[in-house]
Amino acid sequence: MFREGYLKTLVLLSLVPFFSLLPSCSSGEQVENPSDVKVLVLGMDGLDPILLERLMDEDRLPNFSRLAALGDYSPFGTSMPPQSPVAWANFISGSRPGTHQIYDFIHRKPNPEGSAWPVQPFLSTSQAFGPADPDKAWTFGRWRIPLDSGGIENLRRGDAFWNHMVKNGITTTIYRMPANYPPPEESPGSGEFKVLSGMGTPDLLGTYGEFTVFKEDLRRESKSVGGGQFIRLDVEKDRVIAKLEGPENYLLDVPPGEKPPKMTVELEIVRDPVEDAITVTVGDEKLLLKEGEWTDWISIEFKTGLPGSTVVGAMGLPTSLHAIVRLYVKEVHPKLNIYVTPLNIDPVHPANPISYPPEWAAEVAATTGMGGMYTAGIPEDTKALRSKPQALNEDEFLQMVHLLVEERTRQYHDALEHFKSGFLFFYFGHTDQLAHIFWRDMDPLHPGRRPEQEGKYDDVIRNTYEEMDARLGEAFEVMDDNDILIAMSDHGFCSFRRGFNVNNWLVENGYMTVKDMGRQGRREQLFNIKFKDTQVYALGLNCLYVNLKGREKYGVVSQEQRRRLMEEIASKLEQVRDDDGSKVIEKIYFTFDDYPNADPEIAPDMLIGYTRSHRASWATALGGIGKGLFEDNKDRWSGDHCIAANLVPGIIVSNMKLTVDDPELSDLGPALLHLFGIETPKTMVGRNIFGEKVPLEGG
Repeated sequence: MFREGYLKTLVLLSLVPFFSLLPSCSSGEQVENPSDVKVLVLGMDGLDPILLERLMDEDRLPNFSRLAALGDYSPFGTSMPPQSPVAWANFISGSRPGTHQIYDFIHRKPNPEGSAWPVQPFLSTSQAFGPADPDKAWTFGRWRIPLDSGGIENLRRGDAFWNHMVKNGITTTIYRMPANYPPPEESPGSGEFKVLSGMGTPDLLGTYGEFTVFKEDLRRESKSVGGGQFIRLDVEKDRVIAKLEGPENYLLDVPPGEKPPKMTVELEIVRDPVEDAITVTVGDEKLLLKEGEWTDWISIEFKTGLPGSTVVGAMGLPTSLHAIVRLYVKEVHPKLNIYVTPLNIDPVHPANPISYPPEWAAEVAATTGMGGMYTAGIPEDTKALRSKPQALNEDEFLQMVHLLVEERTRQYHDALEHFKSGFLFFYFGHTDQLAHIFWRDMDPLHPGRRPEQEGKYDDVIRNTYEEMDARLGEAFEVMDDNDILIAMSDHGFCSFRRGFNVNNWLVENGYMTVKDMGRQGRREQLFNIKFKDTQVYALGLNCLYVNLKGREKYGVVSQEQRRRLMEEIASKLEQVRDDDGSKVIEKIYFTFDDYPNADPEIAPDMLIGYTRSHRASWATALGGIGKGLFEDNKDRWSGDHCIAANLVPGIIVSNMKLTVDDPELSDLGPALLHLFGIETPKTMVGRNIFGEKVPLEGG
């Protein structure tokens, strides 16, 4: 489809092991009549067992305590590495990375043909593929209409557990399951099936979310920062026309090597000369906004300007792309300062499919009553909070998250109201993002704490757990004795105090050579590595790659040398100590030992399991080096979970008794199938972890 191909071409480079396999299933109580069963799973990203248990002991989470008392509660084994796309893929596939082949947020092509990259990074869960014949196009004047535009591929392999539900006639509804973009184009079976894509869904630019700030006192015409851009406003007599940039005009014919110009939409902004208020006109919509005020969703249409739209439309090619945005007025006087959210794909006119059936996204959006909904996979704009200069401060960021939570809660209530049979999964992601941002406010030892913020944000995360307890309580109200209620998280959390520059360590120990240790800019990264003199390199948050002959573009390590080299490096890394003598790495995992079916073209050779409080540095994630081996993490992103899996389990609580002492994510999919009387598929290794069901009204 054209729309898939369009956004897919924009996704490229938009960056930002457990033990041996377990038996596939075990005995447990099965329901007598699966058609009578309602199973609700609430996915609460990043809920941590240590904090959850503490708050339960303090009687702050009565509904979690009630459900645990009725059935069972346990820490929930996560994936290795415990990154969200990996962990949720474990759940979806009922297996581990050796099956679904997701190992990090960032993967790499080891031998990118026709590319300047020595190894080419890409986002791990989905990827654009180009047309089979890029020269096939209809050209006239300055226009070039592609006849074959490629598409977008979901890179997660393995079979999703819900496919077997739908095949067996079970009504199945999935709200925003991570690592599940793009959604399927057709139903896998006879059961009613609805799915809305979540984490991994891009914005209209094909990125993970790029904000825009219009600012009057900006020195330059524009300034790009990580996660967005600032654009100067030249206000005359309290009036200005601001241009909101969209995607490149994909239908314009340009000379080879040149990029098409970007499509833009004009915003007319008129400032009240006295009051802290402005009028914003976008197309036919006119809004009056006060300082400190957010808009509802605003429709944006980026037009290509292509004539003969009827003919082109008949070919299945859109002549305009639709987005929705929200504006926030940071300041009116003395200088205008306006934040614009990333260009969320319009659920009513999606440039790329974000749901199945395609029209379901618009139906979900209609339940909010706000003119739209967040469709980007990670809608909490943490980049706006962390940018320099800062696009949103902490209070403004929390206002934005509050709007998101209000929107998602309305959708959740609607989902509960219409949940009459089958399986329902509903995902809450702000629990994870708020923990990333505000963890330092609970940690008196965190180096990023600021005296002026002392005590101000201490309860943000705890309050979020209480919000989730309220959502759990609302589920109790609509479930009956025959129903099954499960709350779970994909991993826990801990403080991220110190960053470890892995590539610096590799250089110091003779395993890597770089052109210049002083080249630490974002654009240097992999291009600073002299691969022909490098044995091992780090890329991603937990991954180490051997520069292997026959696999990597400039490989130097033979297959015979590989194992000895890995064992040598693992032994040394596990002995690394920080400046204060603390241990940095809990364990080095050998990927192909723990995941025998790992794809060697995708999988890293080793996975680094850090101790609590340490993590890979920001430079390491993109293959770069830092200013030393260790660095204090003074970033607002102060909590994390990309460490050794055994140190950061998630949680599971249900009115089903657990039959094992060590449940883990890969068990849940097969166990859910068992509740509906469906046999565990051969592709899944997870166990049935559920036994006796306790009536919900028993509490």
